[in-house]
Amino acid sequence: MPTGVFRAIMLAIFSILLAACAASTRVAKTYSDDAYANLSFSNFLVIGVAGNYNSRAQFERTVASGLRAEGASASAYYSVVQGNEPISRDAVLGAVQAGNFDAVLVTRVLDRQTDVDVKSGSAGAKATTIGGSAINFFRYNYEELNEPQSISLNTTVVLTTELFSSADEKMIWAIESSSTDDAVVAVLIDNVAASIVSSLRRDGLIGR
Repeated sequence: MPTGVFRAIMLAIFSILLAACAASTRVAKTYSDDAYANLSFSNFLVIGVAGNYNSRAQFERTVASGLRAEGASASAYYSVVQGNEPISRDAVLGAVQAGNFDAVLVTRVLDRQTDVDVKSGSAGAKATTIGGSAINFFRYNYEELNEPQSISLNTTVVLTTELFSSADEKMIWAIESSSTDDAVVAVLIDNVAASIVSSLRRDGLIGR
């Protein structure tokens, strides 16, 4: 087989594998205002609405970092208000004015479901000493423990992300994203944040 053909085949296989790896997050556009079709934003205030402050802060930080990597300015809400402050209209307006943000990006959870997959393995054993030296194998009673070999958790999170123009406080764009991954919050946050930034870039909403 010619070297060029072989390389082309390997590149195609590699591309398919990359697509499969990225398939855990799905995105659908749910709203777009045609009046803002040619408008982009250069300074984003990123807000995550969640009960857990640490997860919310990490999410805001990750999305803001992704927007900055695209050439825009972006700040996490928690850093602007300096901590775990309520997300109220007055607080957001104050943050917008203080940071001169031209766009507010709000993400909130619509649904969350966790599936538990238990796989049984060979029984373990618990040893109980019955006297004698602690290193003497024969001086122990062994009790079988029919415990599962592994437990895996798969979490599906559905979120909505809405983009508001600060100039007129109007929602101009929205997407719904669904991400399924192992129950590692950081992985879910990275996947969703990347999908949000990618969608904004694809629709020409990120300016410089």
